[in-house]
Amino acid sequence: MTQWFPRKAPGLKWAWSGVLAATLCVGCGGGEAQESGAPLEAQAQNAANEPVPADKPVPIVQSLDVIPLEDTIGSQTKSLVRARLAQGQEKLFKEVPAVSDEDKPIVLRDDGTEGDEKAGDGVFSAITVVDLANHLKTQDRITKAQDRQPNEPLTFAVFNNREVVEERKVVALSPDIFKPGGTIPLTPVGLLSDVTPNKSLIITHPNVINDPTRTYDPCTNTGNPSGVWTFNHLMTEMASTFTTPANLTQQWLNKWSTAQIINGWTVPARTSVNTRILTPWPKVGGQLDMTKSGFKLVAIVNRLDLGKGAGTGGYGGSSGGGELRFVFAAVDRSAGCVVRELLTIFEYEVPKTSCSAVRTWAQGWMGLSSPSMVLGSPAYNAALEALTEQVVVAGAAPAKPNGNAINQIRTNDFMLGSPWELREFHLNPGPAFLTETETVLTPGDTRNNQPIFRDFVNTNEAAILANTYSVPATFLSSNFLGANPRIPLPSSTFWRATGILNNTARHKFSLNTCNGCHARETSTPDFTHISETGALSPFLATGMSNPLTPFNVADPVSGAVRQFFEIRDRAQHLDSVANQSCLTRAFDVRLLAVH
Repeated sequence: MTQWFPRKAPGLKWAWSGVLAATLCVGCGGGEAQESGAPLEAQAQNAANEPVPADKPVPIVQSLDVIPLEDTIGSQTKSLVRARLAQGQEKLFKEVPAVSDEDKPIVLRDDGTEGDEKAGDGVFSAITVVDLANHLKTQDRITKAQDRQPNEPLTFAVFNNREVVEERKVVALSPDIFKPGGTIPLTPVGLLSDVTPNKSLIITHPNVINDPTRTYDPCTNTGNPSGVWTFNHLMTEMASTFTTPANLTQQWLNKWSTAQIINGWTVPARTSVNTRILTPWPKVGGQLDMTKSGFKLVAIVNRLDLGKGAGTGGYGGSSGGGELRFVFAAVDRSAGCVVRELLTIFEYEVPKTSCSAVRTWAQGWMGLSSPSMVLGSPAYNAALEALTEQVVVAGAAPAKPNGNAINQIRTNDFMLGSPWELREFHLNPGPAFLTETETVLTPGDTRNNQPIFRDFVNTNEAAILANTYSVPATFLSSNFLGANPRIPLPSSTFWRATGILNNTARHKFSLNTCNGCHARETSTPDFTHISETGALSPFLATGMSNPLTPFNVADPVSGAVRQFFEIRDRAQHLDSVANQSCLTRAFDVRLLAVH
């Protein structure tokens, strides 16, 4: 077998035998430079000109290519991998972490060593194994997808958090460039035509959420009270052997019975939890009868997108598995039995870390979109159960409390009091109880429209724009991170303050808060993105119908129209993770938003 290896040239500079120097592709598929890349480059340039934020910045990969160093183009081809970062970022980084197609962490360097041609030239390189056979298959998929829509070019949207900053053309590469010494662009491809959102992303179909073998309806007393998608099952697996599910549930609901003090904020009691949930809940031996649970399933949600950039190295490498979510609505037994506006969301970390494990996980969800899979059919529901049980069962995450993969439980409540209120709960590492905590990325309500919020945004403008900020417990010697964000009116609830210098920073911050995301920043009229009946907000529903259709929202401060493509982002990422090289995950940029 002929191998194409670098040879050391005089002067300790690298030259290449059989390899022609080539300009790296900027763009997708055909390697055509895109003028629309400017927003990404401008973002990176701004980051380069500003002080580095406290939270670690991440490299933004603009282009990636592969040069085979062997004469066999296959699934394990030793190759030179080269990357360029968005303009200005080469000043910030000396290396770029990635994952090879052997599922091993690698580092692309720009220091003239270990395969890098020239130190400081802005080209980050490494020699590793690449699955070029799979890359060839991707070109076939692109061709078939384009044939299905001959009059509409394929594109890949590049997102900065939830904002589209670039549209890249997707064009199938010619098989002729797959040869030793050839330069083969490697770009992210997410084929929307292969993802059916209501089968693989947000599942609310009646034949799923009312599956008589897997779910339970507390109002009709039908279904399986211990089914794998019931509130009872999830609490039982969470309690594990450390306590009883009835005790865990009782202790959790009791948090509403009395006022909670969290980070210096008083979270008032909502004592109607007793009359509307706890008292009418059937009991066995004085304990809650978990087979008569007071919560009904309304949705199962795949949030693979929350794993972007969360793999090896913490960023830029193998994408994590994101979260699996179950959405339940409370039932009010005090007035007959009806579902009410107390949405309870179980948000599980998907315990998959390696690129291959995450890919297998994504392929399982892609399989649900297969035309042969009928949504809500016995075969579909069995395949969905096989996925969810990998995450929710006791012991799925041995390093976490009780060995359970739960990240947090969040609630969105109007049933127990007014106004709408959101809360967050974490499983204790010690006693097996759920503890009410601060709400991530959301300050206390009284900090809104105040100088302290203005000062936080202005001080952290660069980090907010780069999506690397966090919201601290205290700021300027005052308690800052909140505990129970409220939404008096969705049409007027958003984060603002007189004197904020950059409205884009204000918007990004507000969009990432609980009450900003569930109200004015996304024009959500009814406080919930998934309601107690399973209805979706326009923010989600627009993309579920057609991921290419933007959901337009006028900025509440500037009036500028912002376009959201929430489902497109999730669908693209699912298809890419399920079908592309592990190296492609180097393009992933962490999604800071958690809602």
